[in-house]
Amino acid sequence: MDPRLKNLDYLFKPKSIAFVGATEALTKWGFIVLNNLISGGYEGKLYPVNPSRDTVLDLKAYPSVRDVPGEVDMAVFTVPARMVIESVDDCVAKGVKAGMVISAGFKELGGDFEDLELELTKRARQGGMVLAGPNGQGVCCPSANLYAWMPHFYYPRPGPVAVLSQSGNVQGLLIEEIVKSGLGVSKGVSSGNEADIKSSDYFQYLADDPETEVILSYLEGLTDGQSFLESARRAALKKPVVVLKGGRTNSGISAAGSHTGAMAVSDDLFDAVCRQSGVTRASSIQEAGTIAGAFVNRPLPKGKRVGIVTGGGGLGVIASDACSDLGLEVVKLSDQTLAKIGKMMPDWWVPGNPIDLVAGNNFQTILPILTTLMSSGEVDAVMMLFMGTPRTRDKANARDQAQMEAFENMWRKLSKTFKAFADALDNMTRRFEVPLYTVSNFRDSTESIFKTVFEEQKNSIFPTIETACASIRAMADYREFRQKQG
Repeated sequence: MDPRLKNLDYLFKPKSIAFVGATEALTKWGFIVLNNLISGGYEGKLYPVNPSRDTVLDLKAYPSVRDVPGEVDMAVFTVPARMVIESVDDCVAKGVKAGMVISAGFKELGGDFEDLELELTKRARQGGMVLAGPNGQGVCCPSANLYAWMPHFYYPRPGPVAVLSQSGNVQGLLIEEIVKSGLGVSKGVSSGNEADIKSSDYFQYLADDPETEVILSYLEGLTDGQSFLESARRAALKKPVVVLKGGRTNSGISAAGSHTGAMAVSDDLFDAVCRQSGVTRASSIQEAGTIAGAFVNRPLPKGKRVGIVTGGGGLGVIASDACSDLGLEVVKLSDQTLAKIGKMMPDWWVPGNPIDLVAGNNFQTILPILTTLMSSGEVDAVMMLFMGTPRTRDKANARDQAQMEAFENMWRKLSKTFKAFADALDNMTRRFEVPLYTVSNFRDSTESIFKTVFEEQKNSIFPTIETACASIRAMADYREFRQKQG
């Protein structure tokens, strides 16, 4: 790793921050981002910089970064573009190691503004300072209670997925998908125009980050395709890398140029680069976030043979089609395996894969069926379709207090039963090293015990059959890539 990138430690885990452009004007980013830092629980030293004020949000303010007492690890910039350069000079003089430039008005506007960005980068690099942005939404590191970003009062918990995005809004949506999966975030950065630190640099850094198990990225363009290929491949040899690419069409390319000044890249060329480097390419925000979450706490499938267990026949048909569309094999189970499963099924069961439980939902029946399937050696992954009606109330409606207590008692018993069921599924997956992909509409229920249990296990529920199939294919391909690389 480039030794200079070590300064990114100060971007994600600074012990002190100078906030250039701090204000109490409620609609300005200088207030919103500063408020997030404070409300998010940042415990380091925080120095507002505003020459027109003595205090900001009850914190002593300073005319410039040079006037701040003591050391400053990181600076956040929300002042107008031309003022950022002067402020970077102050930071260099102060010995600041990293900066997050939220301010826009650089390369994305073209013309002289491109020169302004080049000058900004030149001065920062000469002073040994790394810059994220400009034109970025901000940075977060939940393990350090650092939320130096725009999303109002949004503080995801620590977790294993790092999110790198050239778009701030997309960064927020990708993180939201990770959170919906029941997981947390190790690092998040909106790289914006990438004047100084490029996506390839972040890949290098995150590949060695002990808090990160999976790298999730949104890209609009590349300035150095070869550097991206090399850094992405090095990262993918250590941990999964999932990429969502914007700017695939002429209109998308045009929009990317005006958004972050990103350089167009042939979609076919980018696809080839991803395949060579072992990078998983996603087709939507939801798919990208779901696939990234799928890699956490789940073994890689040894191949592409899929077993499907479903409570309804129609879902099995849809899942079979989705598997076939992605080159997954809905494998024909042996007579021996079907006979073992048949002993646990009613007389009207039709043997086959998908295994249709004919509307059965007895946990004690499902477990031995899954055990038989996973231990058969005939499948590399199992998809369990578990649809139902999520609970939508904190309390059940009842005619009197006694009935209310009876309802709640039953719910608590069901919670314990499902907790034991989910734990057994997790143990089974580890024992047989066959990944399980549970598809359920309970994922988006705010009151569902099913969602809660899977969150506690750090094992994601999949929102759709299609995202589960895409995850199986991505994980099988990634295992194949790692095996080929030795």
